[in-house]
Amino acid sequence: MPGAGVCVRCWSPRLAAAIAPATGGGEAAGVAAQQRSLPPGGGSSFRLVKEYIGRLAMNAGLPGALGVVLLAAAVLGGYAGGAGNDRRAAALAEERGRIARDANAPAPEADERTRVAAFFGHFPAVGALPDSLRRLNEHGATHGIRVQRTDYASTAVAGTPLTLVSLTIPVQADAEALYVWLGALLREMPEIALESVSLKRDTSDAATVEADIRLQLYLRGRS
Repeated sequence: MPGAGVCVRCWSPRLAAAIAPATGGGEAAGVAAQQRSLPPGGGSSFRLVKEYIGRLAMNAGLPGALGVVLLAAAVLGGYAGGAGNDRRAAALAEERGRIARDANAPAPEADERTRVAAFFGHFPAVGALPDSLRRLNEHGATHGIRVQRTDYASTAVAGTPLTLVSLTIPVQADAEALYVWLGALLREMPEIALESVSLKRDTSDAATVEADIRLQLYLRGRS
């Protein structure tokens, strides 16, 4: 049966060589000789398979050649199908990983809201205004600044949950000590911003100055 002979030639060249003496030499011996003439390696696998199939087809005749072609098509189709399945499996695995990462990642809008809420949370509550004024006076006294009085007015900051308290503080102090105090105040009370400083001296070489200091105090909430 030609098909059976072709299968032996295609998949068991050593078996074909072994049974060649029992069949009187013939095709099996020729196939075995052809197998011995194949390069041991180092070339293109597809070229070797193509050359081997061509030799089998010439030795097997038309029915055998047809069987060889069908077998080769099945083998190559299975190889191509396996490679395609591997690519699809890799693509699916990558897609699953991306979906898992996206599911665990916080939503951009939620993350932005969290950052904004954390930023505003650093400001003192509007109910802490008396405490903030007390701290301001104590801070000035620590640096030798005598605060005569504090005038203030409050307004809401549009688009934010903050209230702006504008402070006007007239002081009388040494000019150098005044600058040192303002620098330390802005560092240690970040909710305060300096709007302006107006100085007045009795004489150009006087060490003591009278100053009107305008500060901005930001508090969280509405008064």
